[in-house]
Amino acid sequence: MRRTDLSLDEEIAEVEGRLAQHRAQLRLLAAEARSHLSTRSVVPVALVAALALGFAASRFVRRPPRRPMRRDAQSARPTRLLGALAAALLPPLIHPLQSAATHWLTERMRRSYRHEGPRATSTDT
Repeated sequence: MRRTDLSLDEEIAEVEGRLAQHRAQLRLLAAEARSHLSTRSVVPVALVAALALGFAASRFVRRPPRRPMRRDAQSARPTRLLGALAAALLPPLIHPLQSAATHWLTERMRRSYRHEGPRATSTDT
């Protein structure tokens, strides 16, 4: 059966309408993608600008220089000796102190467990 010119024109018009609709959707999607891209690229630019502004401000706003503390040689010597003594004695003392603290905590937990008894949990009811 042969198509008439009228039915062919209607079919062409329908196809052209669908094409126009697809083009409009494509334009909307492209515009949305561009807006997302521009938003994503603005955030790093703003961070870099804030960082640059902070560094520039720090160059112009300076604290007054600190005065060096004067130390006499007699007060510095005992401090250095105490520091050297602490550096030599603390590492071997750390393990015994740690074990004593662990033992004390364990005993405290056992005592509190004996006095209070086992605590009821939500699964025991």
